[in-house]
Amino acid sequence: MERISDNEVLNAFNLLIPYLKEFFDNEASFAVTDTEKFLSNVRNDGQDYTGTPISPTGGVSRAIKESRPVIDYFPSAALKSYSVPVKGESGKVEGCIVIGKSLKRREELLELSRTLSTAIKEISGVSNEFSSKLQSVLAMNDETAQKIDEAKRNVGGTDKIFNFINQVASQTDLLGINAAIEAARSDTVGKGFNVIAQEIRQLSETSRESVNKIYTMLNAINKSVDEIHSTNEKTNEITASFSTAFAEITDSLEELTSTAHLLETMSDRV
Repeated sequence: MERISDNEVLNAFNLLIPYLKEFFDNEASFAVTDTEKFLSNVRNDGQDYTGTPISPTGGVSRAIKESRPVIDYFPSAALKSYSVPVKGESGKVEGCIVIGKSLKRREELLELSRTLSTAIKEISGVSNEFSSKLQSVLAMNDETAQKIDEAKRNVGGTDKIFNFINQVASQTDLLGINAAIEAARSDTVGKGFNVIAQEIRQLSETSRESVNKIYTMLNAINKSVDEIHSTNEKTNEITASFSTAFAEITDSLEELTSTAHLLETMSDRV
């Protein structure tokens, strides 16, 4: 390859450019300059600035004048350039090696991390709200379970009342029988007892029928309470499983948040 400078470093770098560009997936540009113009130029956009004067205010000029590496950012072009001065044997700057690095991937990665972070925050907010509501449902289910247990105890407590009413009905029936016996007499007293006996036995029969109806109704209520209790337990199990699932989702979201932060950190290093 034709020599472009008397400076061996500038020549050597120019020889390496065709190989170096393969390491950067066509995302970098390379150039070699003397103190006035571009001696060679390989750009990823295909443009050629060979022979073009260097900008008096650009990074290359500053690197040559200040005899130090200069890094420039061009946000609008998504580009980062490195200008490194090269000195000759006399110690005087004789030219510059320039590398331009595309920041498109960095910008895309940064935008991806920001989008991911925003999405995670929104999902996390919804998840936390739903989880809070699930906890409220669990609390209400527990309260309902307590009231159901109390209802079962109250329904069970009516057995004593039924036994008492049955005893009263039995005693009333017995009185009716005794009154009927007395009514069998043919005298005036017997006739009076006949009326009393009929009333007492009718009262006994009515009481027993009422007790049976109430007992049937309470049995139905008790059965319904049992069904409600069973359904409430199943609801609790389902709600608890949802709560566990959302806890796992929250853990996953935390991991995704860490990943998003890592992506953002990585994008700064690209």
